[in-house]
Amino acid sequence: MNERRQDFGLLREFARKGDQAAFASIVRRHVNLVYGTALRKLEDPGAAEEVAQNVFAALARKAWRFAPDNSLPAWLYRTTLLEAEAWLRGELRRRRREQTAAELNTTMKNPDEQTALHALAPLLDEALLALHEKDRTALLVHYYESQSLRSVGASLGVSEDAAQKRVSGALAKLVQFFQRRGFKTVTIAATTAALEHTATTAPALVAASIVQAASQVIPPAIAGLTSFLARFASLTRIQAAGLTVALAAASVAWQGHQALAAERKTASMRAQLEEARGRQEQLPTEIERLRAESAKLDAALAEATKNQVHNQELAGKLEALKARIHGLLTDANYRWPDDLPYVRIPKSIVRELDLQHLFGLSGAISERGLEFLAITPEEKIATERALENYGRGAENLMAARAYETNMPNSGAGRITKTVIVPPLGQELKTLAHDTHVQITQLLGTERGKILFGGNEEGAIQIFSPGNLWKISEEPQNFTVWIDPAAANTNGPAFGANWSSTLGGTGTKGSLAQVRTELDIFPKPIAELFEPWLRQLGFTNSSSLPDHE
Repeated sequence: MNERRQDFGLLREFARKGDQAAFASIVRRHVNLVYGTALRKLEDPGAAEEVAQNVFAALARKAWRFAPDNSLPAWLYRTTLLEAEAWLRGELRRRRREQTAAELNTTMKNPDEQTALHALAPLLDEALLALHEKDRTALLVHYYESQSLRSVGASLGVSEDAAQKRVSGALAKLVQFFQRRGFKTVTIAATTAALEHTATTAPALVAASIVQAASQVIPPAIAGLTSFLARFASLTRIQAAGLTVALAAASVAWQGHQALAAERKTASMRAQLEEARGRQEQLPTEIERLRAESAKLDAALAEATKNQVHNQELAGKLEALKARIHGLLTDANYRWPDDLPYVRIPKSIVRELDLQHLFGLSGAISERGLEFLAITPEEKIATERALENYGRGAENLMAARAYETNMPNSGAGRITKTVIVPPLGQELKTLAHDTHVQITQLLGTERGKILFGGNEEGAIQIFSPGNLWKISEEPQNFTVWIDPAAANTNGPAFGANWSSTLGGTGTKGSLAQVRTELDIFPKPIAELFEPWLRQLGFTNSSSLPDHE
């Protein structure tokens, strides 16, 4: 017989006839589940026994509510958790949370099996409650009631193979739950061990005590009737006659009430009939509206079907492409067909490719870098923050070390200002080294070397790929010039240059375009030229670069 229907049959016998043997049978079938769950939550055998008695007492009171399709193990499990939580309360509950948090932190640092099982146990109930009822029932019956997969299938109304799949799927969902809580290395084997470790068999004396207590429970309906008959039997003849008259008067009053209720119901039905007639007159208009809506829905359905077919075709093409690429990847032949936008190269020559300039001083990684290094969104956020801190640190060091010098004018008639930044030395090297270590921890040695390689000794790259400036050892020159004689409709000519012994970059235009021209400088360096520009009469400071 289906296990679920067998439980329902026993509950029905108890609820209707007060069959204590039927209820005792239910207790014996599920006492291990209830007692084991309570013991795991309370860690006190005496408290677990009392909670188990309360749970089965609650089951006796609510036996009449169960339907054939209800899962009794699932109900017992939830009720046990609620009873256990009511037992704990207050300070004990807070201590439990603190203990769980400490164990979680310990588990992440020490993957000892017993420590991991001890840390997983407090999360098992939360994880089980997060499952679908059928998945939860399958695990409860299999592990906590020690039932075979055939019995699990019988309780769910499915085959043994389907029960096996249900249990495996539920275990996989538990693994995902634990991994989302920080247990990145938890496997199905570890989850299974945790379930088996927390399964408990109720001691014989405890089971017998609960069965004996359950045998004293009387269904509410039977208890009420028994109490009434006992009271009636103890009345005197006069009291019994008075009670009989009272019952007869109550019967007459009830019949009068029923007649009044019937009149009210008739009036209500008449009002409803009038309302129905009014609605019937509106039906033709409503039918036309519904037909128009139906036509629109049919058109939308046709379009959706068309899109679904198209999507299926695209999905088929994608799967074919995946299969083709997989075959090419496993083929010893390195030649790939020309119609694919991919090539395959040995990993050993990746570093020989022109892959520098994957990020700027702002820390933003280029789309090419993200795709090539397969950087996930989580890795992107942390890596770009580290790169941004490096770029900001380099700029701040430039501004702190910068000094003005009187170098010769770059051309006749030009007004020139030059700022020199000496080599930034060991302070920048230390910053670069720390950034390199941080990026290696985030991306691994290989990807970290490709992304930050060459920068770890205190270098930056300001223009074309492959031209790294090791500014920890090389000085930098920043020059701005104005040529009043070369004025045009937009004002005097203006230029800016950033150079080193390794190369340089520059730009020029009109003074009105100073915002654009100074964009090649780091923001702290560009700000050093603002007072000088003001002295020359260029007072529109809002035109200076934002460098956002």
